[in-house]
Amino acid sequence: MLASALGCLKPETRALRNFLILASALFLIAITVTVAYRPACACAPMVVTRVAEIAETARMKHHLPGVAVLVRQNGVNVASFASGVRANGHPEPVTMDDRWHIGSDTKSFTSTLIMILAEKGVLRIDETLAEALPALAPKMNAAYRTVTIKQLLSHTAGLPTLTDDKELPAFMAAISQSPDEVRQRHAAAEHYLAMPPASAMGEFAYSNLGYIFAGAIAEAKTGKTWEELVQTHIFAPLGITHAGFGLPGTPNTFDQPHGHKETPTGLVALDPSDPAGDNPRAIAPAGLINITLGDWMLFAQDQLDGVHGRGKLLKRESYRLLHTPVAGPYALGWGVKPGPDGVPLVITHSGSNGYWIADVRIYPKKNLIVLFAANAGNEEANNAVQTFGTAIKDHFKPFD
Repeated sequence: MLASALGCLKPETRALRNFLILASALFLIAITVTVAYRPACACAPMVVTRVAEIAETARMKHHLPGVAVLVRQNGVNVASFASGVRANGHPEPVTMDDRWHIGSDTKSFTSTLIMILAEKGVLRIDETLAEALPALAPKMNAAYRTVTIKQLLSHTAGLPTLTDDKELPAFMAAISQSPDEVRQRHAAAEHYLAMPPASAMGEFAYSNLGYIFAGAIAEAKTGKTWEELVQTHIFAPLGITHAGFGLPGTPNTFDQPHGHKETPTGLVALDPSDPAGDNPRAIAPAGLINITLGDWMLFAQDQLDGVHGRGKLLKRESYRLLHTPVAGPYALGWGVKPGPDGVPLVITHSGSNGYWIADVRIYPKKNLIVLFAANAGNEEANNAVQTFGTAIKDHFKPFD
């Protein structure tokens, strides 16, 4: 896998860059969706119809191959839609049972996992990198030795961004001698933490590396892979059974949506076997989960329940820490707009690897959750997110 990745640096680099431009602007982005008319409940036909209209308008206006959306309010799915095709040039339609690559929305899973391990006494949020990775401490730049896990999760650790074309070759070189994802993440930490900081400590600078290193710390503390830990501590307790890591689908088939690459002649579907269709697996803690919207909703609902003291995964104070901004609107794996009473007005994140796009919005005051996913990640997909999100907010008025 590394050999193929090293042979395709240009397309992978572009995917990596786009994958986080969205997330770094997450607070300003709304949500997008589309239609294949399947009401989730019969209790709100006007809501179903209006969401369908908004979603299909966004898909058609922005020329997206396929889109799916799921809206839940007060614990009930009030609208679910899927529209379009899994791959341009092929007839298979997207469905509500399909899996979608959610990119940087994975970060909220990683931050939640770290909080779970903290509650179990496996690590501390205020633990320094020198304490958390003692084998690397002697080689660490002195400035990084006192950086905390919380700073990794809030993008205030002074790390390089790993969101730009120019940065990926150095990352690939740093992990190229390591045979598996666990050792690659450890090797990346060893390489970057020996360097001088790229930005001022405590200032917000969006970085994939922070989440890669958080994953490496969880692995070092437990002896389990990040993937195993997510499955054990998040997927299983919440009943998530339709999720995985990397691209969904079987190579050379159309059993799941395909990501799409923008070309001069339009969007071209990328087969799941194409190494240029996703970022390196070592980046997984920062953004490689694929999941159905129904299962993603189980996670989003738990985050909403956590605001109200009813979450399954964590204690109320841990959810509060996850949802409390540290620098600007960014908390720990989430963008958050706090209300005057301390209850968040919105908890949100966007993600893309350049070929997919996904967005989650949680509005605690209205007990409202909106999920969006599309199998394109170009600028039109970004615009569709904004088009749909603006209309959804006008309809539900979540801040009233």
